[in-house]
Amino acid sequence: MGFWRQVGIGFKGYFKALDLLFSKGFFKYMFFPLIINILLFWFGMSQVIELAKFARDSFMEWINLGGAEFWGSGALRGLLSGIITTIVYVLFFISFIYLGGYIIVIILSPLFSIISEKAEHVLTDNAYDYPFEFKQFFKDVFRGIGIAIRNLALETGIMILVFIVGLILSFISWIGVIFMFFITSYFFGFSYMDYSNERYKRSLKESVKFMRKYKWVAIVNGSLFALVLFIPYIGVALSAFVAILSVIAGTASMVEIKKKEDAEIDKIFNAEI
Repeated sequence: MGFWRQVGIGFKGYFKALDLLFSKGFFKYMFFPLIINILLFWFGMSQVIELAKFARDSFMEWINLGGAEFWGSGALRGLLSGIITTIVYVLFFISFIYLGGYIIVIILSPLFSIISEKAEHVLTDNAYDYPFEFKQFFKDVFRGIGIAIRNLALETGIMILVFIVGLILSFISWIGVIFMFFITSYFFGFSYMDYSNERYKRSLKESVKFMRKYKWVAIVNGSLFALVLFIPYIGVALSAFVAILSVIAGTASMVEIKKKEDAEIDKIFNAEI
């Protein structure tokens, strides 16, 4: 399947996802990202406050400034505390922006599994009915988490390599940024589409091979989520809602691909007869 055909399937998946979101009862699932955002913000802020306090106290103790009484020591302690706090907060938010997308994928994996199955059920007019089983449900969840961790590790390795090349060849740094956007989109699209691969009984190795074959569908599917992550301050919060749409879109794309592959198999079979 060519580039333009794959891109078309990817975009078509989002149009179908929007239709399902507002017409087939999927909008209620948007309530879950809201809860996750509140919990993540509360937990994240409480932890970064404790981390900043620990960093300040440790640094003051290291330079032996905590009990100093010389002229201006109080102002110096205040200045250094402000600098350390700012550094901790900046590092935290940079890390959260990078890891936030995968945190969302991992935490909401159980919900994504349910949404993907329900979306396929609706998109195929109930042709594929998968009875709910706790064993299969947990298998789907753990596979989704495993895929997310695998993709995060691979993306991090590629990002480090691109960063090193960018330091050596600074003139291609912008190319590196664009390249990493496509890589990030691909891995997120992979995560959202793989719930269908699990239902189709594809192994992880088979799923990787499948996604490489349909890489442009995966890139289109993950691109919206990746774009939202780049929005300052609110990107991660908004991405949790976009993720719901992306899972539905990814499932719609997988259904479309399955129909086309089944039609090609039937065509070959009939030709042989």
